[in-house]
Amino acid sequence: MSLKLVALLALALLLTCLALLNFSLGFLLGVTLVPPAAAVRPGGNRLPLAILLVLTTPGVTLFLAVLLERELLEAPAGLGEAWQRFLGALGQGLLQEHLHGAHLSPLLSLGAYPCWLLLWNVLFWK
Repeated sequence: MSLKLVALLALALLLTCLALLNFSLGFLLGVTLVPPAAAVRPGGNRLPLAILLVLTTPGVTLFLAVLLERELLEAPAGLGEAWQRFLGALGQGLLQEHLHGAHLSPLLSLGAYPCWLLLWNVLFWK
C-alpha cells in the first residue's frame, strides 16, 4: 500500500504542476487517470483493473479522443484513418516541441508514465 501511496502522490504532484501550465489538459488527465489509480489494489481480480489501466494510458486516451472527435463531427473514421490522425497528433506535438520549445509533452511523458508503471507494480504485487 505504500507503493500505491507513492504513485498517488506522484500523480497528484504531476496534475498540480500541469494544472498550473495548462488547466484543461490537467483536468482531462485527472479525469482519466485518477479513477483507475484509486481503484488499483494489490490482489483480488486483476484482469478488469489491468484492462482499465491499459485503456487509460495517455496514448490510448489520445487515440480514443481522435475516434470520439470524428464521431462528434458526424464523420466516423475507420481504424486506419484514426491511426493516421493519432500519429499526426503525436507528430504535431513533437514539431511544436522542436520548433517552438513547447516542452509540455516531454515533461508530461516523464511524469505520467512512471506513475502508470507504479500502478502496474501495485496491481501485480505478490
